Amino acid sequence: MSEYYSDKQKAVIRNANRRWNILYGATRSGKTVVSFSLAFLHINEHLNDNILFTGKTLNTIERNVFEPMRERFGKRFIGEIVNKKEITIFGKKCYVIGANDERAITKIQGMGIGYAYCDELTTYPENFFQMLKSRLDAPNACCDATCNPESPSHFVKQFIDKPGVDVYAEHFSIYDNPFLTSDFVHALETEYRGTIYFDKWILGNWVKSEGLVYPLFKRERHFLTEEQYSKIYGKGRVRYVIFGVDGANTNDSTCICPLAIMDNGQGVVLKLFYHNPKINGQLSNEQLIPYILRYIRELESEYQLGAAEYYTAVDSAAGDLRLSLAYHLPDYFNVCAFSKKDLSVTTDTVNNAFSRNALCLLNYGGHFNYIRNKWKEEPESQLVRDLELMTWDDKRDGKFDDSIPNDCADAFRYAVCAYYNNPANIWETPDPERRYKEVA
Repeated sequence: MSEYYSDKQKAVIRNANRRWNILYGATRSGKTVVSFSLAFLHINEHLNDNILFTGKTLNTIERNVFEPMRERFGKRFIGEIVNKKEITIFGKKCYVIGANDERAITKIQGMGIGYAYCDELTTYPENFFQMLKSRLDAPNACCDATCNPESPSHFVKQFIDKPGVDVYAEHFSIYDNPFLTSDFVHALETEYRGTIYFDKWILGNWVKSEGLVYPLFKRERHFLTEEQYSKIYGKGRVRYVIFGVDGANTNDSTCICPLAIMDNGQGVVLKLFYHNPKINGQLSNEQLIPYILRYIRELESEYQLGAAEYYTAVDSAAGDLRLSLAYHLPDYFNVCAFSKKDLSVTTDTVNNAFSRNALCLLNYGGHFNYIRNKWKEEPESQLVRDLELMTWDDKRDGKFDDSIPNDCADAFRYAVCAYYNNPANIWETPDPERRYKEVA
């Protein structure tokens, strides 16, 4: 065994005996090769159950899995895909499907599965992954999966990190593969060094890469607990609170993002108000008002904001919501339409503020749903997910990819730009070089 497997691969064979065994990391790191051995072990345990192999497409699973299996173990043991849905592996008939879009969910509905193998798991639609969970219903059913990491907010990463899930997750970097030549590794290091691809394809870390709207947001620098924030910046007084507001009544969400401006110009995002109609059901603006008023009362009380000045920047496209807020909120909230929304200018403003650490988000460990009156623990907020996932639409120059949620990020952008862009000379310009000092 020692001459064929690396130390990391040996550890996988010893430990990958959970319901979910997910091998993720860099390309050419050895995770796919060792997954073949897992597949044979687990197929043997489920000879009387349905066996499923999935890939992004039939072509990718043929190229990534079945072809190298034949080279390693011989064509007599690894058959060919027949009728676009079956293959025989060591005498066991297995089903093969592609999970290339959300319609793929119909391919496994009603199927009971003893063992599943997933190639390139992070490329699947989330609804397919959720359905697969319910299909693993045979006794001791399990799934082996391989993938390259994507954004830290990706549903696979969230699943791996979810407490209580029966998952064995093993991280691979390119340095875990001792069978690569040093010249090849050095060439890749040189080609990718200084880019985000070094983190992803060399180190195997969960990072977002192509086309990011907010590439300068880094959760390790900008997403801080209250304790971390106080340790880094000390304590300061809230001088202003700028509420960025993005609203909708049907499919999109309504978000209120409070940006507290401290006495040195530092911007700190406090607790958000977030209403997702897909979770809570559709509500009119007037129906939302009582929940919003409760949220603001609690925010003012918790942070003692009585001495702060307020400004409320509402998306100019949400005219009805702006009128409702202006009617129900006191005059000192200064409810105004935010209309200077040039995407290039405003996203540059946000990224510039991130680059000099003039912004941070407080991590509360979860989110309170005011409509359902329920606290939900979660590792990151919806705003963090928006910032990490939002990309530019490569088919529409200068536009966001509409398939990725951006309601919280838009509310955040309005609040940030109402201050740092200073479009109406509402506030004095902050000094980005100042740091917190203890305030008596």
